[in-house]
Amino acid sequence: MSYTYLTVYVIAWTITFIIFQYSRRTFEAGSFLLLLYLIFSVASLILFSLRIYEFHNIRPFPFIYLFLLLLMTAWPILRYNTKKISEIQKPNGVLLNAVSVLFIVSTLFYFPSIIVDFSINIAKLLSDPDAGKDLYLETWTDNYSGVTKRGGPNFAALISGSLSGIAILLAFYNLTLIRRNNLITFGLFLCSFIIILPSISRGQRNGITETLLVFIITYFSLRKFIPYRINRIIRLIALILIPVLVIPLIILTNSRFATSAAGSQGSTFFYIGQQNLYFNNYAFDNNGIRYGDRTVPLFKRMLGFDDVPSNYWERRFKYRNLRINDEVFIGHIGDIVLDFGPVTSVLIVSFFTLYILRKTKVTRGRILFHQLILLHIVLYLCVIGGLKLFPFADTGGNLRLMTYILFYIIFRLDYRMNHYNKKIPI
Repeated sequence: MSYTYLTVYVIAWTITFIIFQYSRRTFEAGSFLLLLYLIFSVASLILFSLRIYEFHNIRPFPFIYLFLLLLMTAWPILRYNTKKISEIQKPNGVLLNAVSVLFIVSTLFYFPSIIVDFSINIAKLLSDPDAGKDLYLETWTDNYSGVTKRGGPNFAALISGSLSGIAILLAFYNLTLIRRNNLITFGLFLCSFIIILPSISRGQRNGITETLLVFIITYFSLRKFIPYRINRIIRLIALILIPVLVIPLIILTNSRFATSAAGSQGSTFFYIGQQNLYFNNYAFDNNGIRYGDRTVPLFKRMLGFDDVPSNYWERRFKYRNLRINDEVFIGHIGDIVLDFGPVTSVLIVSFFTLYILRKTKVTRGRILFHQLILLHIVLYLCVIGGLKLFPFADTGGNLRLMTYILFYIIFRLDYRMNHYNKKIPI
């Protein structure tokens, strides 16, 4: 029956995608998201049939639960695509440029150290077929032993990483403007790709995959607001750039997995299809929960909770009784369930979705910029979380989420102040 349940799961995503696409007739952010979920489900079916990795028998209820909660989380994006939005409210230009410059400067500030590590390690990757695996293991060993090559926290990298998500939104939003600062726009795009380099130099695929997916879904969410001429240029650049980004992925995959039992092909299906299978096997039977220690550790420490792990090694040691932890992908819904349990997770996801829906209502065909920030949080959550894990987890992810929320509040207050001063009702 396992294959039957998996096949039904694939069919469910296929029908959902077809219905949504038929109702829209244009390919938008919601279309891309549903297509991704369909691809992930197909990869799960293929992965299960390969029998290279060990998975238990598939049960129907976890897939029903997962399907409904994935749709619930994505609902603000799907609704956004069904609204007839003709205009984005233009935010304070000084404020917009200030955030952009902060990201660009912080990224360029630590660029020299990035390029040194990258140039050394890329030479290893090109000359040694096992270099990717060695670099990846070295990174894990350093993290486990507490080694930092630069001798301490890099605050420029911290700021750049925290702003990386919103920077992609700002980059594409700038393209919708008739009058834009081309230097800042170019800097946003350039620096968004620069921050991929450290993950490549460490033998990791995550940086390329995440950035590429967020770039694509952000583009589709704003495409209709971008002038036709720029849209043509973007498509031309994408034809060149996507293969350029895929090449390092292929090199890293071959370097790390070509000699493994699964091989490069098997590891690729494992990378994009494991989340559904692990959710089905362990989401409701993991021998305990983590009480938010992965998804909201920084918030717990701010609230005064004791014994909150500061990294994944400490967390895995604390919850060594669990059958699986964050060493595998289980998706953002799975991560929340492993932290809070299936019942509480429904309440969390329901509250989150209802709040976003309430705060992103569109009036007179005009979406406000701070509403766009909220929707980009959901975009980021759904596209990266659908593939891997909760993307705002751990201290770094919590900081990225706090940055999103901070700028949502700032741009919302700026909008309200401007409208009160003009005596225009909100």
